[in-house]
Amino acid sequence: PPGPPGAPAAATRRSSRASTGSRAQAGAGAKAVVACRAVPMLHVGIVGYGLVGKELVSQVLANAAKLEKDLGVKVQITAVARSKTMVLLAPGGDSALANGAWPSVEVDADLSKLTDFVLAAAKASGGRAMMVDNTASDAPADMYEAWLAAGAHVATPNKRAGAGPYSRYEKIMAAARKGGSRFLYEATVGAGLPIVGPLQTLLKAGDEVTKVEGIFSGTLSYIFNTWKPGMKYSEVVNDAKNKGFTEPDPRDDLSGTDVGRKVTILARECGLKLELGDIPIKSLVPDALASWQPAAGESVGDGFVKQLEAYDAEMESLIADAEAAGEVLRFVGAIDLKAGTASVKLSRYPKDHPFAATQFADNIACFETKWYNPRPLVVQGPGAGAAVTAAGIFGNMLEVMNGMKNPSA
Repeated sequence: PPGPPGAPAAATRRSSRASTGSRAQAGAGAKAVVACRAVPMLHVGIVGYGLVGKELVSQVLANAAKLEKDLGVKVQITAVARSKTMVLLAPGGDSALANGAWPSVEVDADLSKLTDFVLAAAKASGGRAMMVDNTASDAPADMYEAWLAAGAHVATPNKRAGAGPYSRYEKIMAAARKGGSRFLYEATVGAGLPIVGPLQTLLKAGDEVTKVEGIFSGTLSYIFNTWKPGMKYSEVVNDAKNKGFTEPDPRDDLSGTDVGRKVTILARECGLKLELGDIPIKSLVPDALASWQPAAGESVGDGFVKQLEAYDAEMESLIADAEAAGEVLRFVGAIDLKAGTASVKLSRYPKDHPFAATQFADNIACFETKWYNPRPLVVQGPGAGAAVTAAGIFGNMLEVMNGMKNPSA
């Protein structure tokens, strides 16, 4: 800019150069600040390193670099616990887990020490901590409250917290609010199939959900999709067992308890204060076989299927009656929000109903709401398996990472 009137031209030029230099230095300083801004990091502690845990780690390692580029957020597996041992990894050390490997620097499993390690790593980097529980145990679920209150996010396919004692469930939710953290459990109901998320979105947007119905067991979906009139029910159950759809003891699936847990989770999401014991569950296990035990040396799965043969005629009459009426049999969990009740049972549906169109081991959920009426919102697809379950958990991790995005990314 020009100097004051009468100022020598040389002085004016010096003032202009000084001003330009100051602006250049300021610009360079701003760029330096941006360049030095730490990339946010999500430190993940994993409890449970079976099929789902290994698949999750594989998905994270395969996508970490791309996510850092796209979101400006780093994700690092900081610690992993198996049933008896665990590894606490140095920064950048999660590559030691590639291809399902287990590092040799293991120590005895101690969830308290693992928790402290992950929280300390997050504090040191200025990032956030996240705990992933891949077990089906109550022990990790008992720690959710402390994890969330300490500011660590929690993601899990474990149904024990969501369907366990309501008093614990309330404390977990309160701890998340207190800690500014998130309790994420999409994988508890549909594995990688989005069921919890769409329901939460409907409720937050102000829709009124009146009824939720669904086929929430991949095992029972496969059985009733496969079983046709003229086929022996016991043979279909045996086929499901041989293909790995059932638990080692098929009664764990046929009892309907797992479906009951999923229904409990969804009912609570809708605002019902239900306990698992409040939901009538019509088991597919004959009463006489509920406490049956295999002979010495006999496989429980093979022995149970053999015992089930005695009930083939009874089951044949059920499917024949449904077929005569133009209907199908499906094992369904249902929530009636107006009545405040829920149920789990084998039901009949017309062949043009969405449940009649399921294939293989599909899960499906139908949401009847004020907005989705008279036709419900339907979500359908694969709802079981390590890959899709891990994908559901990974999706919850991405939600957290999206909230941590670096503005300069």
